[in-house]
Amino acid sequence: MLNSRHAGSFLVLLWSVLLVIGCAAAPGEVMLPSVDRDKELGRETAKKVEAEMGVTKAPAETKFLNAVGERLVRVNPDQRFEYSFAIIDQFEPNAFALPGGWIYVSRGLLILTNTEDELANVVGHEIIHVTRRHSARQMQQSIVPGLLSIPGWIVGGVISQDLGNLINAPVNLIGGAYLSSNSRKDEFESDQLGQQLAAMSGYDPAALAPILGRMEQFVEIKTGQKRIPSFFDTHPTTPDREERVLRDAKNIEWTRQLGVVRSSDDYLRKLDGLLVGENPADGVFQGRKFLHPVLDIAVNFPKGWKTVNSRQAVTAVSPQEDALVAMGIAGNGTDPREAAESFEQALYKKYGVKPNESKSIKINGLPAHLVSYVDSGKKEPVHWSFLWIAYRELLYQFVGITVERHRETFRATAYSFRPITDKEKASITEMRLRVVSARNGEDLEGLSKRTRNEWDAKTTAVVNGIDAGQPLEKGQLIKIAVKQPYKGS
Repeated sequence: MLNSRHAGSFLVLLWSVLLVIGCAAAPGEVMLPSVDRDKELGRETAKKVEAEMGVTKAPAETKFLNAVGERLVRVNPDQRFEYSFAIIDQFEPNAFALPGGWIYVSRGLLILTNTEDELANVVGHEIIHVTRRHSARQMQQSIVPGLLSIPGWIVGGVISQDLGNLINAPVNLIGGAYLSSNSRKDEFESDQLGQQLAAMSGYDPAALAPILGRMEQFVEIKTGQKRIPSFFDTHPTTPDREERVLRDAKNIEWTRQLGVVRSSDDYLRKLDGLLVGENPADGVFQGRKFLHPVLDIAVNFPKGWKTVNSRQAVTAVSPQEDALVAMGIAGNGTDPREAAESFEQALYKKYGVKPNESKSIKINGLPAHLVSYVDSGKKEPVHWSFLWIAYRELLYQFVGITVERHRETFRATAYSFRPITDKEKASITEMRLRVVSARNGEDLEGLSKRTRNEWDAKTTAVVNGIDAGQPLEKGQLIKIAVKQPYKGS
């Protein structure tokens, strides 16, 4: 998901420091910092979340989410916070709240919802996390250690002010430490009070149960695991929890009110066209080849290495975890040598070290500059390689942290950087959610074949909350995934 909007903010090292963060106190709780601190903290974290995960450009769906959220906020007895609702560009079913009122729902979770009531219960759950200050309390208790032990003299000093500030590790890698770290007690409370909030707004409080079950089923199908760092990671959905939610719902008095949409069919139609899966606008992998249709670049990463595509960088780690290659955008510019010299000077000024190699080169006709250091203070020498490449008025930067046997692997990766071809760009596809009408007596297998559905029957059944083998009724709306050529955002 490397993105040109983040030029000047590149993950040069996987070096992470998470602030120890505070939250506030309700009656009977320990004393915590002020509500204003919650708001300040949420605002700071929201910038990181939106930069790393991205906010999806779906004006109609975002407007609808805000309408549901605002309806819940109006009946909330606790009016200390102003709320913001957004759809994050993530296909994993996920929702989380930041201190101070920032609430995010992933497009993957939206795709799994089948009624406005289900969405309202999810959002209500997150509003309670804010109101009861659960997220802030957990953030106060969390310290995330560095992801990588940085060798010797280079600690903290590999990037100069001219190249931008060292950024934290991607939110989606460390996010589980605070976005989903609520205790079971907090989750129970958010279930119960969130259901009550939904009911006060005229939504069915029992609608929380089916979306919980559907999320877990979907994750299990796609990953083979029941736990992901997501909506309810610390308390995975179980039949017991669904039963409790349904039992609690029976004890809540509520009166149905007209929703933002008129019916469940209208709700499903609101979801039509949502992007399914990864967003090609952030780059895609085809095997080991990384293609970015917006930045117009292609890079071959090492075969067999684990790759992560974030909005700040594309990173590959060797199977033995003894080498790392990362690529990102260092900033705007056309002179790789100038950027490299600025880097060298900053490193020398702070540590008194000089590169073992510094040379200007051409890579596939593009101006580039390579700088290399060797840290011999380890049992096996560690090579630090930095390469800047100028292309279309942007400076791309490659960073390699490798033992000797992977040194040439870094160079092979970095030297493969080139413009994307028209053929490669045309090969990129995307999937979109489509809502189609079933024919009388048709089953999911027949409907999928007729509509070119990319999901198998089991996945389609889970997404729609129905049994895979049941006959469909004429006109019944079914959500499917359809592949189409990527034509740009």
